[in-house]
Amino acid sequence: MSRPLLAIVNPAAGHGHAGRAWPRLAAALGAAGVRFDCVLTRGAGDATRLAREGSAAGPRPLLAVGGDGTLHEVLNGLLPAVGRPTLAVAPFGTGNDWAGFLGVPREAAALAAVLARGKTRAVDVGCVEYASGAGRSSRHFINVAGAGYDAYVLDRMPRHGPRRLAYLAALAYGLLSYRAPRFAVQPPGETITGRLFVALAMLGSSCGGGMRFAPHARPDDGLLDLVTVDHLGLLAALIRLPRLYSGSILADAAVRFRQCPEVRIDADPPARVEADGQLLGMTPATIRVLPGALDFVVP
Repeated sequence: MSRPLLAIVNPAAGHGHAGRAWPRLAAALGAAGVRFDCVLTRGAGDATRLAREGSAAGPRPLLAVGGDGTLHEVLNGLLPAVGRPTLAVAPFGTGNDWAGFLGVPREAAALAAVLARGKTRAVDVGCVEYASGAGRSSRHFINVAGAGYDAYVLDRMPRHGPRRLAYLAALAYGLLSYRAPRFAVQPPGETITGRLFVALAMLGSSCGGGMRFAPHARPDDGLLDLVTVDHLGLLAALIRLPRLYSGSILADAAVRFRQCPEVRIDADPPARVEADGQLLGMTPATIRVLPGALDFVVP
């Protein structure tokens, strides 16, 4: 592309790691001959606005400097778009699940080399429609969307302090108070009902900083990896944690797995919905895949 790359830097990502790491990456980009502009975010939602403004004058590659949340915001400023836009990530956040899925390096020189090479892969994007104060709202996502315990934990995380530690603490303490709603999960031609721990529609293989709910996911197969987990008590949930991180959770009797292009998730009482670790609204939610909607820079 004739226009230089636009780096959208979230200096607060990764408990300030992105702000500290960006100068090293900027120097490495310059040394690799990559032309770029840089803008800094100042608060929630700013990356979406900056991405929209940065691409308004015509196509240009965007670089999200931060974690999965920053990437999510940049994606939603980039889409919908005419044609297939180009996006990259500098994984300087907390979880970095999507970057890990694609093998994007974190070290400045290696990442600059990837960006200078400019190799891209057409990847799928998700769209989730959910209940909100405005009636119905929608959001794009790059890695995961769903409802249940994941959103319950995010809703109870403290707003300050190291995010990874806060998430792990909320993950553990939430098991004491979580009451699983009665779900109706409807991929095409099927309805899964009952009290569920979580219902996730995955595009990547992991979420929550390495929990591998969808170890066989592919970024370009045009399908959601739908994972539902039956209601679990405290001990049963803790016993299964090692399987989540090893990628063997799909063999568990409490877990059901489907691949589908679209799914509707409803719950009684209504459950919070999240996408890429960002809290949205409530169920009912409809989640669908947009095949090959984005060119993503890959190693």
